[in-house]
Amino acid sequence: MTVKARRVGNSITLTIPKSIKIADGTEFTVEQRDDGGILYLPKHRNPFEGDWYKQQVHQQDITLENEVLPSEWD
Repeated sequence: MTVKARRVGNSITLTIPKSIKIADGTEFTVEQRDDGGILYLPKHRNPFEGDWYKQQVHQQDITLENEVLPSEWD
């Protein structure tokens, strides 16, 4: 698959073909390699962003699920 760089305003743009299936609004970090290659990496979301901490946390005592084993000292 080949794409062609084109000018849009003051920028040069590379299009992403629809077959790659990138969600609209996805952010990337961009690096240019020593050999001239361009690497686009999806920007990872900060795990501390959002309101996930507002969700109810349910804890379960897993020690109640274990059977009592005989002691080796008996």
